[in-house]
Amino acid sequence: MAPILITSTNPDQHQNYTRWLQRLDPAMDIRFVQSADDVSSAFTDSGGLLLPGGGDPDPARYGRPDLLPFCDVDAERDRLEFAAIHQAVERALPILGICRGLQVMNVALGGTLIADLPMNGYELHHRINDNDRLHEVRIDTDSLLHDITGSEGAIVNSAHHQGVELVAPRLVVAAHSPDGLPEALEWRSRNGNAFLLLLHWHPERLPDEHPLADSIGRAFLDAVGR
Repeated sequence: MAPILITSTNPDQHQNYTRWLQRLDPAMDIRFVQSADDVSSAFTDSGGLLLPGGGDPDPARYGRPDLLPFCDVDAERDRLEFAAIHQAVERALPILGICRGLQVMNVALGGTLIADLPMNGYELHHRINDNDRLHEVRIDTDSLLHDITGSEGAIVNSAHHQGVELVAPRLVVAAHSPDGLPEALEWRSRNGNAFLLLLHWHPERLPDEHPLADSIGRAFLDAVGR
């Protein structure tokens, strides 16, 4: 089976994603790609892409360089992930994005972000004293996310200070929080597109039995296997 690539400039910080996927499928080959220079060769036989959590995409990439003081930017991570997203979309590979992964994919496809949620009146989402917040998400019943999970909503963990402002034209909101912030995105049209789910919560940190955790991981692995 072709491997799943995880984008990371510091793989030690993202081992929880490997542990989660290999718990679901111990035989899965999971590799880290750490540099934009390595993307083309890494994707020669890749079966899927996981965009993990982390810092903030550079707001200059969505036309708002004035927001940089509110962001924690890793320019090399941006270069890596924009290159990886281009390759994965061009090759029609399955993609799972988590937290920052949702944000960077939305920006790469032409969307914009709210640079700091608390500053804009959204208080449900950011961590407090290094602890995740908990809040409800409501799922669109016409979405791929609903097809996968069979759920119309649940309480999820939350650890992000940025959010979606303008949804990229090719994407659609699959779930939102009670304050109206998009919490999951997917392809606007499923026809001709590979698996794509982008989540603001962290399924790799939720309990195994949570309705919005392992079911999503298994659906991603199944898509990679196909």
